[in-house]
Amino acid sequence: MLQPTPATAPRPTGQTGSVRPMIIYVYNSYDDPLFRGILLPFMKHAALAQPDLRFHLITYEQEDWPLTPEQRRQVRADLAQYRTVWYPLTWHSGRFKLLKKAYDLVLGTLLVLRLRLTTGAGSIGALCTIAGSFAFLMAKLMGLRYYGFWYEPHSEFMRDFNIWPTSGLAFRGLHYMEGLSGRHADVLTTGTVHMMRRLEEWGSKAKVFKLPSCVDENKIYFRPEGRQRVRATLPIQAETRVILYLGKFGGIYYDREIATMFRTLHELDPALFFLIVSPDPASHIAGLMQEEGVPATHYAVTRSPYSEVQDYISAADFGVVAIPALSAQQFRSPIKVGEYLCCGLPYLVCRGISEDDAVAEQKRVGVVVKDFSAPEIRAAYPQIEQYLHEDKDEQRRRCRAAGIEYRGVSQYLSTAEAIFATV
Repeated sequence: MLQPTPATAPRPTGQTGSVRPMIIYVYNSYDDPLFRGILLPFMKHAALAQPDLRFHLITYEQEDWPLTPEQRRQVRADLAQYRTVWYPLTWHSGRFKLLKKAYDLVLGTLLVLRLRLTTGAGSIGALCTIAGSFAFLMAKLMGLRYYGFWYEPHSEFMRDFNIWPTSGLAFRGLHYMEGLSGRHADVLTTGTVHMMRRLEEWGSKAKVFKLPSCVDENKIYFRPEGRQRVRATLPIQAETRVILYLGKFGGIYYDREIATMFRTLHELDPALFFLIVSPDPASHIAGLMQEEGVPATHYAVTRSPYSEVQDYISAADFGVVAIPALSAQQFRSPIKVGEYLCCGLPYLVCRGISEDDAVAEQKRVGVVVKDFSAPEIRAAYPQIEQYLHEDKDEQRRRCRAAGIEYRGVSQYLSTAEAIFATV
């Protein structure tokens, strides 16, 4: 359980009420690791530390992260312990995407307006810049203070991957709103020193805090029983060395390149086993692996609820971060790096991703490559092999220490308290 520590920032002047309601607007599912692993732990800690704080949490539930009616009841009961009321909406995508986003925005705006009127909330916080752009508009329309959590240039990510053309409405609209909210927010948190420098160069009016994607190191750690369970289920022999990819394919991640990387590693060491834990269709992933010539006997594709992620990481011996080194990726803060490290797992990452490349080299917890091409992976393999054969106890201690220092939630609790004390 997170323990409260004294708040370190004053509340806004003129706010004298005994209850401080705040709306949290999240354009993700409740069970999405982006929310569960990044913002929710800080909300819970702030609620424990500041008993007058009340949260009204809005999420958009997606098919990728389904919850049964019983699970929803359990979520509500859990959140009630932290004086948080949950309002799950439905996320819409597919054909006519912009119209569906507009529909989502209208529903969210009406709900925020109702909460503004019925609870007296004076501020709204949002996770990432798509939700942040929606919430910033709501804040300006309704006279709310705006808090942007995990501010990143999502429009630039989509441009980097040729998903959105720079001439398109989606890119131009979100890019404009990201600039506007970045310059005029009341409070912003961001995961890297790179974005902090950019906001300073912009002359942002926001109070800016460094708050990367974090993991609760009291919950995410190496679990020998989880390692045994996963390996027995798949099955994987105890002595087999396993390389794990935890995450999505395509979009703002590598796609076929992941299979190319695994194929190259298989050629270098046919005894390796590749474990893929992804919410994406297994048929798509298996098709890529087959086309690259990775034998079906040497990999497994599965998915996992967030509560069991540490078991799959524990089952592996080396992790993969599949983000290409494109221009805006320095501003990202992938949560899986913290999860890998806190479970004692070294990782492979491209240069220029967040501060993950610097940590990998400085703390001796990972291998940095230019890209996932076969020549680059072959050149890096001696380093990967060294990690695979290193003493596991010493490796896990070193990785976990680096993970706690870099991404452990305990390192940023006082920051979260300072933020929420200003609501």
